Amino acid sequence: MKKFKTFFYGIYILYFFFSSFIAFNYENIVLHWDWDWISTWTGLIRLVLQMGGVGVILFLTEIIVENIHLAAKRSKIKSLENEVTDLKAKLYDKSNASEPELKPEPVVEKKEEGAQPPASE
Repeated sequence: MKKFKTFFYGIYILYFFFSSFIAFNYENIVLHWDWDWISTWTGLIRLVLQMGGVGVILFLTEIIVENIHLAAKRSKIKSLENEVTDLKAKLYDKSNASEPELKPEPVVEKKEEGAQPPASE
């Protein structure tokens, strides 16, 4: 995407230099230059409108490409977030399984105080 943006920025710079050249020199272009396609003021207006159309097309193309790129990045982030959540869940389950289970305490029977143990002969 960076190479694509650099390419578009180069085109934009050239486009704006050309537009500023026409904006500053429009009288010389119409009155002194002998171009067939810009021989009148109407021809100059057509050129400016065509340049505006090209600029709009370039701008829309860049916006579309950036949105496609952002959508791909968002889906990648979403999948990575889901993966992290799954790993956290597995780690939590593993930590709960490793805890020792509590064993019930053995019940000790109380002996009666008056009873004597059996005599062995």
